[in-house]
Amino acid sequence: MTTLYCACCGQPFRRNSPRGPAPLYCSRDCRRQIEVRRRVWASLQAAERPAAAPLAPLAPMVPAGAGAFHRVETVWGRASA
Repeated sequence: MTTLYCACCGQPFRRNSPRGPAPLYCSRDCRRQIEVRRRVWASLQAAERPAAAPLAPLAPMVPAGAGAFHRVETVWGRASA
């Protein structure tokens, strides 16, 4: 069996079965601890995010003093090699 290391406490442990995905945690306590940490981290991240303000409709961006834009036609010619 392969020796694995717990993603929670770092302790080495052995897989009980070679079937299925490799476990990340050495015990049920470590799994519960990580679940608690994830919930706390998620709540902290939600508290850090500012309240979403409604966005104003987007207007076309025109540089100041640019005046009216006009369409330019591009004529492609063949370059001699």
